[in-house]
Amino acid sequence: MNYSDEHAQELPFVLKAVLILIVGVFVVIGLIGLILPIIPGILFLALAAWLMTKVSSRFAFHLEQNATWMRVRRYWRSISFLSIAEQIKLTFLVAARTVVDGVESLIDFIRNRK
Repeated sequence: MNYSDEHAQELPFVLKAVLILIVGVFVVIGLIGLILPIIPGILFLALAAWLMTKVSSRFAFHLEQNATWMRVRRYWRSISFLSIAEQIKLTFLVAARTVVDGVESLIDFIRNRK
């Protein structure tokens, strides 16, 4: 199977240029977010990857082969039946759980160093 067979939809040049500009901005914000803990860097990098799949069929093909991206896509499909409000609540609950896990890991790390 060729990657161009699956993604035959062609976007106008102007729309591609705008999307590539937005991808560039998201990548810069994402890289800054990896350094600064205030900005969610992974989120912006994921958004940049998703937008890039709309521009490049080759990128979309290679991204679809990535196991992590497939897990994320499966997760998005699994919550698609929820309303927007329920999806937002679930997102905050997952984020809160992640923060709690991070704090627990930090506490364990500090205890083990002493």
